[in-house]
Amino acid sequence: MEDHCDSQIKMDLKVSLKDSIIKEALNSGVDLRQYSQQVEQQLQEVELVSVQDYVNQGTSLAQLHSQFTQCDVALERMEVLLSTFRSQLGGLSSDILQLQHQSAQLGLRLSNRQAARSLAGQIIDDLVIPEALIRHLLETPVTEPSFSEQLIILQAKLALSGDHHQRCSRAAQDVVPVLGALRIKVVERLRQFLLLKLQQLRRPLANYQLPQNSLLKHKNFYHFLITQEPEIAYEVRQDYVQTMSKLYFSYFKSYSTRLLKLVDSNSVNKDDVLASEDASLGAAAAAAARSLFGRAAPSGRSSSSKSTVFTLGTRIEVVTNLEAPVLVPHAAATGTSAGHKGETKYSYEIVFRSQHYALADNACREYLFLCEFFHVERAPAMELFQEVMGKTCTIYMKFVEEYVSSCYDSLALFLCIQMVQRLQYLCHKRAVPALDFYYESLVSTLWPRFEYLVQANIQSVRDCDPSRLYSNIDTRPHYVVRRYAEYTSAISAIHEHNSITSAMDWTPRLHHLLSTMQEEVEGFTLRLAAAFTKRKDQLVALINNYDLMLSVMTERNREESREAARCKELLSARISEFVEEILFFHFEGLVRFVKDCEVMLTRGLNEALRNEERRATQTINAFMAGWKKSLDEINKEILNLFPNFKNGTNILQATLTQLVEYYHRFQKILTQHPFRNVPARADLINIHQLMVEVRRYKPAF
Repeated sequence: MEDHCDSQIKMDLKVSLKDSIIKEALNSGVDLRQYSQQVEQQLQEVELVSVQDYVNQGTSLAQLHSQFTQCDVALERMEVLLSTFRSQLGGLSSDILQLQHQSAQLGLRLSNRQAARSLAGQIIDDLVIPEALIRHLLETPVTEPSFSEQLIILQAKLALSGDHHQRCSRAAQDVVPVLGALRIKVVERLRQFLLLKLQQLRRPLANYQLPQNSLLKHKNFYHFLITQEPEIAYEVRQDYVQTMSKLYFSYFKSYSTRLLKLVDSNSVNKDDVLASEDASLGAAAAAAARSLFGRAAPSGRSSSSKSTVFTLGTRIEVVTNLEAPVLVPHAAATGTSAGHKGETKYSYEIVFRSQHYALADNACREYLFLCEFFHVERAPAMELFQEVMGKTCTIYMKFVEEYVSSCYDSLALFLCIQMVQRLQYLCHKRAVPALDFYYESLVSTLWPRFEYLVQANIQSVRDCDPSRLYSNIDTRPHYVVRRYAEYTSAISAIHEHNSITSAMDWTPRLHHLLSTMQEEVEGFTLRLAAAFTKRKDQLVALINNYDLMLSVMTERNREESREAARCKELLSARISEFVEEILFFHFEGLVRFVKDCEVMLTRGLNEALRNEERRATQTINAFMAGWKKSLDEINKEILNLFPNFKNGTNILQATLTQLVEYYHRFQKILTQHPFRNVPARADLINIHQLMVEVRRYKPAF
């Protein structure tokens, strides 16, 4: 215990020593007892002053105490008042909650009554049959807009009354007999109207599009029938189908029969093939070949009336102008043809275009009418369309099959195939797929016959003996080659317009046919050239025929075909060989010397090369003695051998260019050591002098 007191005293001393006043007293050296007495005296003085001050403020304190008492009384009264208010507010809150509950109940009752009133009002409105509705439906003409408006209202009332009747509504039961009687009257009026419109379709020479347009304006009539009286709707539908089926069948059968009489059946026959032995046709083709190159045909060859058998001419217009107005039989038959009045004849593809464009145009319109008026689409629409147009498509197919079975005009068939694809594309643009099967059947009929005819032409070339076609075969272009060039150009030109992607893609098969035909024609030209004993004559014949092929193909087609590229390749090879042949004939010494010495130089036979000095002198002397004369002869010979002036001048240029090349190589050989001392070298002309002389033969176009 004592230890604890001591430690406490020590702690108090430490705290006291930290006091600023004590620190100041200790530092000043003042006696602590004296200092303590001084402080105590000061405290007593302060206490006396404080007591005196309290005494002086006594009155104020009394007043303050009185005020405190008054405030306390006022606050107590306020507390009582607030407590009263609090109890009263609690009662009001309870009243408010009760009122809120009552208000919610009243609002719910109001909304329920309003909903019931709305539903009841709607049902009443749906079931009530206004007098105006009955009057319009029974008295107003069905073509008036007000009738259609009231018909829509009636259809809605019938649907709603049936629904209410199923719920055993007494109100619905009251109005159902009235609505039923009104429905029967309206159905009778609609049936009479629609059947009357269908009778108008059966009138002779009537424009069936006018009644159809009228029916489309009132398509809601049929919709009303199909929902209210399906049997009557079926009757109307079958009447329409039978009427239009007979109408289309009669119209298109008559139209096609009259058009087919305008086909020129004598234009092409089975003997009109590429290698036909008909002398007049051969003469005409040869004459045409001469005229193509600007030369007059020999007087013994006349033109043929069958010039369009293998040429296309303007026949492609049936494809490019597919949607042009169709032929009108009585107007087309009374035209002027070949410079004299009489019945005009047309090639088959012109008649085919008119037939099938008329069919496609009417079929598209009919399909869209069926979809819109009878409210069908896809499979049901296709079935309904088949019922209407099936007989017409069948008779059309029969007409095509009958004609195609005896047709020998392959270009007409290929044009028809092309038109079929474009007609199908036209139908698809109009969102009509209904004729797809018919078009596929058409191609299945046309293509085999076209392929057969092309194969017949190929076989005729394969079996052809050139010696039997002319008594005197010459090197000029052969009319069979001319026919082939025109024929393959015509097919390629037609195919160039095949820019439409379709499932009916015959391109690979067509390319195979054209490739086979070209192979056979190439074989024919080789057999034709083989009739000549001299190689130069063979080359001239080949060049003239290849040039004819290439010229015709280039002239007829916008793009270079595979056949034209092949002809260009063959022509280039034969021209190169001919150039060598004619240079060897006129400059044999120079050509032989150059080739032999180049071989020796390549093999390093220097000793053998030294032995050629004498030969070099002879070659120089021979060249200098007749090179100008040889150039004149080459110029005349080439221009006489090739009837195509442009081709002849190109060959002449190639020949002279090759001659300059040989001369340059000749001079290069003479610079070798064994020939440097040959005296005749001084007599040689400069290569630039030769080039100047050669330029005299360069044609001026």
